[in-house]
Amino acid sequence: MNYFITIIILFLLTSSALTYSKSDNFEIKHADSLETENKQINVKGNVVINYKDANVEAPKCTVESNEKGEPQKAVFTGRAKLKLKDKTLEADKITISIKDEIIYAEGNTLSNLKDKKNNSIIISSDFQELHWNGEDAHARGNLKTTYQDTNVTSEEVKIIYKGKRPDLAIFFGASRQSTLEQPTNTTIADKLIFDLTTKNIQGIGNVKGIIWPDEKIARNKQSPIHLNTEDLYIDNKSGIITANSETELVMIDYEVTKGESHKAFLYKNKESGRPEKIVFKGQANVTQEDKQLTSEEVVFNFNDKKLISKTQTNIRPKTFFFRKE
Repeated sequence: MNYFITIIILFLLTSSALTYSKSDNFEIKHADSLETENKQINVKGNVVINYKDANVEAPKCTVESNEKGEPQKAVFTGRAKLKLKDKTLEADKITISIKDEIIYAEGNTLSNLKDKKNNSIIISSDFQELHWNGEDAHARGNLKTTYQDTNVTSEEVKIIYKGKRPDLAIFFGASRQSTLEQPTNTTIADKLIFDLTTKNIQGIGNVKGIIWPDEKIARNKQSPIHLNTEDLYIDNKSGIITANSETELVMIDYEVTKGESHKAFLYKNKESGRPEKIVFKGQANVTQEDKQLTSEEVVFNFNDKKLISKTQTNIRPKTFFFRKE
């Protein structure tokens, strides 16, 4: 009986002035009931639809057609699941715009996208919009994203595709900043850009960063580096962290060392990954318990905790020593 109904639906959906290829056909299977009304088909009971290279399962489905009988939109409800060759999607409601080849998901959405190396990008949110043939994706509302050792919470994300695979993830929000967590650092910003190929990170707008020096030591057993800046860039390959502020000064705190400047660089050891030095540039002012050093450039070394001043102009560095109580 179900096979007979499937044949009828295939005929209804493909009998039009246009000629559809076999891969464009809707194949609908269901367990309970099917109703047709004007340009709409309502299907209930373990509905399974095969369309092109996709498979969709849901308790209910409504298919809408145009004047020519061509399917235009399919709406799946009751916790729908969609599978494509490079992505999966699950939501309370999935709407497929057949004409535009766009997939809309609403309510407790969960998707799994694949990068160029087939690594998973898992996104949970209130709403998601995906394109059928590997174009940009969009998700918003209570957003959580997991990619390898990187976890991001945000209001919204745009996944930029390149070569039909995800290339960049741009996180942002109007009322809540985005937060990116990795084993050795946390970055909070108005806007975060994560490069899926290089793993480089850029934070833009009211950036707050926390860096833990040693990945092998528990966070609560080591002193973190705190920084505030307008713009932050983390180069994954070199390990160099660049902080830049044009209107406000970059602020960096580590144990008893507190520094500020217009630009700062944190360099790490390439083998161990541990911080080696911080270079403050441009109106640099760095203080410790017993001294204050002001110069065009001040270098802080993690190994011996010493400060070194450098200058390329006629401005002389100033060092102030304090008397301990």
